[in-house]
Amino acid sequence: MLRSTRRKFAFYFGLGLFSLSERLQANVLDDLAAASMPASQTSKPIANGIERPEHWTASENSDWSWFERENFFDGRWSVTGITTPINRLTGERYAGATGYLSDDLVPEELRAGGTMESATEALFAVDGDEDGQPSAERRSRHGRPPSKWLRKLNATELRIWLKRIKVPEAGVNGMTYWTHLTRDHSFDEVLIDGLTEDEQAKLHAAAHFGY
Repeated sequence: MLRSTRRKFAFYFGLGLFSLSERLQANVLDDLAAASMPASQTSKPIANGIERPEHWTASENSDWSWFERENFFDGRWSVTGITTPINRLTGERYAGATGYLSDDLVPEELRAGGTMESATEALFAVDGDEDGQPSAERRSRHGRPPSKWLRKLNATELRIWLKRIKVPEAGVNGMTYWTHLTRDHSFDEVLIDGLTEDEQAKLHAAAHFGY
């Protein structure tokens, strides 16, 4: 993990990327800084006239809380900005820099104090597709969430099933497959415990394919 000096901390904080300096490699941070700065504070990233798929996560450290935006391009999810950090003790917004994303871009369920898990469960509730079959609707949301059927399989069952399918690769950026699967794709840590990294990667690809 990259340990920031005070200068680096101030630099990344000023770019609206201070939370990433301890969990991403330096070259990745440079790319993200370049990607996030030109983006409008009140609009979504657009490529070729099409809005990039996005995902939001509530994050915090010992002093601050904020929301992180990830966008999907080139087969990977990458952090493209954060909202203005809020001091957890005083409730005051950080005023030492500009360039943060507008709070209005954050999904309502997060801004209202809900969780991505609650939104995920709402989607699970209407998931009526046949077990073990990919869904175009799930594929359009990049497997966030995957099917109830897939999420309920344990590591042994997943290992057998993964050998039977062929899906295009879908990488991750700035985190492990384990973190991404459990945090963003709603897989239960207990159920996928024991999968190798290659198996986790294929499970991630299966989720993105719409299973």
